[in-house]
Amino acid sequence: MIRFLRVTLQPLQAWLAALALPAPPPRYRLRVWREVNGNFAPLRDELVAYAQEALDDARRRIRKGFEDDLSPFRDTADDPAAHYPAMLNRITLQGYLGETLAGLAVEHFGAFGHSDWHVPAFLFRFHDTEFQHLDLINERLLMGDVHDPDTVSERRPGRTGDDAIAFRIDASGKITHVLTLEAKCLATNNTATIQEAHEKLSAGQRRPSGVRELIALLSEYDSPQSQEWVARLTAFYREGFRTATRRDGLSYTVGHWPVKPTSRVSWLPHAAPHPSYTANRRLEAMEFQLENLEGLVDILYRGA
Repeated sequence: MIRFLRVTLQPLQAWLAALALPAPPPRYRLRVWREVNGNFAPLRDELVAYAQEALDDARRRIRKGFEDDLSPFRDTADDPAAHYPAMLNRITLQGYLGETLAGLAVEHFGAFGHSDWHVPAFLFRFHDTEFQHLDLINERLLMGDVHDPDTVSERRPGRTGDDAIAFRIDASGKITHVLTLEAKCLATNNTATIQEAHEKLSAGQRRPSGVRELIALLSEYDSPQSQEWVARLTAFYREGFRTATRRDGLSYTVGHWPVKPTSRVSWLPHAAPHPSYTANRRLEAMEFQLENLEGLVDILYRGA
């Protein structure tokens, strides 16, 4: 599937208020948005739809082999994806939120001076450990057993590989730029996580591993848009990565922000890249400071 949804920009900017920061150095930029929870209501339905569309491909994969177009699922007991992702652990859902916000920011706020970035699909379908976990959860619920998704025992490892990838294309449809996004979403700031994210971005190759996964994902869809993306991604994978420009992006979502007496406004550095980022590429960091992280996860993924 190719994603199409966008949210209305004005309420998005009212909910995520951009903070003023000093001028960045030439090869690095940090942007910070702080949630104004009181402005969330006008955006709520659009953001829920955006987050759920990002997961639709994962649901399709879970249902593959079970769904009959002539006999759709009659109730939740028949649908292997009925409890996806609501019954997964909150840490997993925070990860999904972090990756989704990364794509949303690039598509709506732009990056590296351009606003024409495309995130054709998210890679949630490759979180195999959670799909196996979901089978166990579904069995519990069918048997009438108690399931508390947020106990420590229900946590599963995160998905490996690229978190999200965005592209710019020219008038002929050729990929000219690729932006690899590393996303982290935490209730509390963690300096070790920030370092780890920068190290991972630094180690990235010219041809991101997620491109192969996107080709596999989109090849399952017959729409003209999907097939166009398969063709351009395949061309990029074979030879295009040699000439396309790679950029790096870090998305850091955290459930609080610095408070006085500190003078800092962000958890990420703004005067220079983090010391653990050693790649010779341009880097953009995006920090989302949320007033109600737990509530947002419940609204987007648990139907609260």
